[in-house]
Amino acid sequence: MHSSVVGTMAALFMGLAAGVAQAADTYLVQMGDTAYNDTITGNTYKNGGLIQSVTFPTDEITAPYYLWSGATVAATFDNQFNYYEADGKTLSDTVEISGNMGDAFVTVNFLSDPYSLTPLPSGGNYIENGSWQPAVYPGVVSNGDLYNFQIASDVIPEPAAWTLMLLGVGAVGFAARRRALTA
Repeated sequence: MHSSVVGTMAALFMGLAAGVAQAADTYLVQMGDTAYNDTITGNTYKNGGLIQSVTFPTDEITAPYYLWSGATVAATFDNQFNYYEADGKTLSDTVEISGNMGDAFVTVNFLSDPYSLTPLPSGGNYIENGSWQPAVYPGVVSNGDLYNFQIASDVIPEPAAWTLMLLGVGAVGFAARRRALTA
């Protein structure tokens, strides 16, 4: 009985592993303009795990963002975004991510300098909400994997988030002090 259960579980695990091996990897690039240091950050995730992080030292860039080793852009694409403040009228950022077939990088054009901002005429319009935007845009690379893009701007914790963080730190300190007093 025991050996049949182990055998069944092993067969199930091997089947799941084979299924996972056949599934295409999913890549996600998150570009962000953080208000803390006014730099642009780019992170690439493979199946949810961070594999690349790039920091651009200015809030206004046009630069290549290199793909992972061996990958090239399979089809030319151009995704554009206009981001507005919560009022829906004040333009905060414009972002354009494009790639040419055969390139080993995508071009990122990220502008958040208020003195040089004009809306991208072909860009989708989004209102900032203080967190990663829900929109994800695909680009396809040569090895068949899907390359997604998700854009963020001015990711600042809201007052409620700060309150929760402070309460959490206070609770940890209280618990540590209580443990020290009872020891």
